[in-house]
Amino acid sequence: MKYYLYTALVVLLLLIGCAQKEQIQPEQPLPQTTEPKEETPVETTTQPEETPAIEKTGEMIKIPNDIKEILEKGKTKLNSYSYNYKSPESDESYKIYIKGNKIKIISPEIVNVEEGKFYNTIYLDTEKKTAEAYCVGYSTCGVNLGKIKDLNYEDTYIEAPLDWLAKVTEAEKIDERQVESRDAIYLETNIGKITVESYYGFLYMIEDDSSKWEFSDAAFNSVKDSDVTLP
Repeated sequence: MKYYLYTALVVLLLLIGCAQKEQIQPEQPLPQTTEPKEETPVETTTQPEETPAIEKTGEMIKIPNDIKEILEKGKTKLNSYSYNYKSPESDESYKIYIKGNKIKIISPEIVNVEEGKFYNTIYLDTEKKTAEAYCVGYSTCGVNLGKIKDLNYEDTYIEAPLDWLAKVTEAEKIDERQVESRDAIYLETNIGKITVESYYGFLYMIEDDSSKWEFSDAAFNSVKDSDVTLP
């Protein structure tokens, strides 16, 4: 009997000990929470959106083909020509002969250089860029006959009809007409209103506001070498 009591007491003590061991557990450290650091905002620079470049292509007014053909005829059909030239600055006309790179200009009046020295004719070479003043005609010049002086080429040169036509970049036909008994077209252009002979492409007239340039009494492909060379 004592044996059973002793055994029951031992078992009871063991049970109590286990219960206390389960209750007394070392405290587990609480997990540490790290507060999030404040992030410094990164400054971002907003680049302005580039506006795509707009290519400005102005509307080019082209010369109609039929008109362009007439304006360019002089380059191939005119080997030589002569005409009377009158500008807004002068009431009198110059007689001009052109063949190749040679030009002769006959002044409407005698040009005095100094006492006893005067000239009435100028010979130009468009290739060499030279201009020489001569007195031509013994009855007029007398002992003054021959070369008088060299002239400044740029100041002496007079723009020829083909020079003017080369400046035309815009053209519109106004009408067709007869000039010096020849067919011609009348155009509105960027250099003014112009009248152009239809077959040879010769420029008869330029009208710009109140100014007028005239190329009259024209003769085509009839200028001889002797007409434009030095005497």
